Amino acid sequence: MAGRRLTNPAGSSNDLRGGVLRVLGVLKVATADQIQRIASPHLTYRHTTKATASERKTARTASHAGALSDLRKHGLAENGGTTRAGSRCAT
Repeated sequence: MAGRRLTNPAGSSNDLRGGVLRVLGVLKVATADQIQRIASPHLTYRHTTKATASERKTARTASHAGALSDLRKHGLAENGGTTRAGSRCAT
């Protein structure tokens, strides 16, 4: 486990990173929320017990945001700016 943690500090799995790359291969630019909704639509209704919409979104997209972070470390994705609503985009 220690070797994987050094390589991917956010702890993402191969499946999550693969899903992110598949979505970015089609859309070119996407937020972690968009990636989660396309790659794992079955997770859209998770974390409904969180108090606010922001907390629900953060909890739901945490794994894909971590995968993006690991892909940035390897130079396979980068921060592409922000949306009008303030969400960070990946390219």
